[in-house]
Amino acid sequence: MAERRSEISCLPLAQSQPDRHPTTVTQPDFTLPIATVSADLAPGRTIQTVAYNGSVPWPVLRMQEGKPVTIDIFDDTEVPELDALAGGCRRTHPTRDPDRAIGMGVVVQYADRKGEPQWRAPENSTWDYSVFGNSPGTSLRTQAKHPVPDGKFDLTFKMLADEGKPFNRWTVHGKLWPAVDPITVHRGKRYRLAFHNGMEEGHPIHLHRHSFEIVSIAGKPTSDIVKDTVNLPRDTTEVDFVADNPGRSLLYCHMQQHMDFGFKTIVKYA
Repeated sequence: MAERRSEISCLPLAQSQPDRHPTTVTQPDFTLPIATVSADLAPGRTIQTVAYNGSVPWPVLRMQEGKPVTIDIFDDTEVPELDALAGGCRRTHPTRDPDRAIGMGVVVQYADRKGEPQWRAPENSTWDYSVFGNSPGTSLRTQAKHPVPDGKFDLTFKMLADEGKPFNRWTVHGKLWPAVDPITVHRGKRYRLAFHNGMEEGHPIHLHRHSFEIVSIAGKPTSDIVKDTVNLPRDTTEVDFVADNPGRSLLYCHMQQHMDFGFKTIVKYA
């Protein structure tokens, strides 16, 4: 197995200046081998993980403010690793990423390459749960289609216009908490919830005491994704759940401020 090695140099941001960074590294201040180790999570529960210096939790590197530091990292694992030093290093070359330019971190990737580490800003993308599920025709379960639900509830979430108050209020299907219509279900029945998000921002919708299967996202069918929280984009997301845990259960946006100002309703059993 080939050893992959990289060296990085850092200065605390308050003292860093591009021309003070060493261009040639000889003796490192710290050496960090990356290797597979065993870690005890609990009595009788041991896992294999990857760690620095064979230490779980990680080792602490103590540095003197204003003094240049060189860290020698070498990878003794079977696969390339990605390491980030957050907040403590400044790149010596220009970058278009403003967070990196002010010192948010340096990324070193091991791929049997040499030279200055390269930072490439990720492309903007939209989160898509369906990449973790199955599209129609790719699984026996999907081919058989989802069971026909015993009932369906449409829930539209909207924010009220600015009322001159510290926080905006939210409605569920046009009504404010606590004057919302509860979702009334019968034990053992399967129900479909269609979440309609009429706002620009996404919302993590959480259902207490139950799990649900994502059926479709923005009209794109999927299956086999079972969760109790789904991040709702600006569109419609449908989920199915079985009423198998009698009692009152809260359905709400997991952003605390949104929930506090009306973004919630109740699932109750008949």
